[in-house]
Amino acid sequence: MFELDYRIVQDENDEFVGQNGFFQIKCNGFTYGEVYSKELEPVVDKVSVYNWFERLAKVIKCLMTNEYVALSDVESYSTWIEFYRKDEEVVVSVVKAEKEDGSRDIEFSLKETSSGEWEKQVICYSQLRTEIIDKLKEYVDFLVTHNPKNPEIEKMDEILKCI
Repeated sequence: MFELDYRIVQDENDEFVGQNGFFQIKCNGFTYGEVYSKELEPVVDKVSVYNWFERLAKVIKCLMTNEYVALSDVESYSTWIEFYRKDEEVVVSVVKAEKEDGSRDIEFSLKETSSGEWEKQVICYSQLRTEIIDKLKEYVDFLVTHNPKNPEIEKMDEILKCI
């Protein structure tokens, strides 16, 4: 089971409505990230929901041609989410690895990884792809409704079309 959960938190400093909030990945009963209650919004750091969706869309696209993709958590100094694809199965792990100079949000190999919060959770690639695409469509619909003229929305819509 792979599921994405998010909640948008609007802030007057955001470049567009829907940019920030809370984001969580659920995989076979394990979670990464947190979706906090409204009461905690003022005291808890938000993440870029936009960036999470953009990067997860890249993961799906990369898994079409690569069997290994590592997604950096930009909010963390050393946390990565690994995706190993073998045919129709994907093994997902949260690992620790140093982010080297010049590293990007998506990498195709990591050096010297160690166990993170959880590891080796097997899911179906089609379920991973469907969940990311469905939640991305929902998110893009929200963005279009609340930011009809923002160029970032067009970029996200193009990403969606590519996967």
